[in-house]
Amino acid sequence: MTDTPELKEETPELISREEYIADIKTRWKFFVKEVEAFIKDVKKLVDFIKPYVVKAVDKTREIYGKIKAKFKK
Repeated sequence: MTDTPELKEETPELISREEYIADIKTRWKFFVKEVEAFIKDVKKLVDFIKPYVVKAVDKTREIYGKIKAKFKK
């Protein structure tokens, strides 16, 4: 058998408390920007889909009214 060298885990370099807090603040700002962009995209999607949904609901009401009128006779 061949000898394989043992892999030693290197201890990561720890950052200071101030650096950690600054990192959290930076990540939070990025998160907020991404959420705001997501909300804008969802609003655009709703604005795009709304006319089609309204048209489908109106058509469904129209068809339902016709069917209901036929059954009342």
